[in-house]
Amino acid sequence: MCVGPKCAGCLFFMGAWGTIFMAILGGLFYNQSVGLFDDLPEMSFNDIASMDWPDRKQAIVDAYNQNAYNSWIAAGANLVVAVYGMLRICCLARA
Repeated sequence: MCVGPKCAGCLFFMGAWGTIFMAILGGLFYNQSVGLFDDLPEMSFNDIASMDWPDRKQAIVDAYNQNAYNSWIAAGANLVVAVYGMLRICCLARA
């Protein structure tokens, strides 16, 4: 493992910040924040035009929930990076 102390510190900082950011973002998507409506995956006009209102609403709720789950998965990946950075810092401190 050829990660020096500066790189390990950077990995830890970026992983910790990414974990916090993506966890908050996932919570906002889960709560269906109106400000994040533009960040939902776009549906084609033909798909939307063929749906009635309850189906459209359910499609939007499903898109919010899927983005929330994706954000939480990304937060978990960032947590792995932060833990690796912290373990590397601990190993370098003992050496």
